[in-house]
Amino acid sequence: MSPLSKGLAALFGLPIILAIIFFSYFNLTGEDRMRAICKQVTPGMTAAQLNQFVLDNRLNDSGAAKGVGLLGDPRSYGRHSCKVTMEAGVVKVAEYTLAD
Repeated sequence: MSPLSKGLAALFGLPIILAIIFFSYFNLTGEDRMRAICKQVTPGMTAAQLNQFVLDNRLNDSGAAKGVGLLGDPRSYGRHSCKVTMEAGVVKVAEYTLAD
């Protein structure tokens, strides 16, 4: 294998390998991370508290403060999430969900 071939293989192969490692790591650890997040969303939490919680934890919010919504983990591309049910402006239930 020539030095040029080795250099090209490293240049294009290394980012692919790193991307696979990155994607795998965040998907393998996503369940534990989101279960811990769901435990922190407690019944009785107001919509304002929930919005601040979403901002503090850098979560994706799909309208959880308006009824039923998902708090997604952007590092796992929303695969691991927390389903939040609101009633009268307060959290009623928060549970882990897996989007598969």
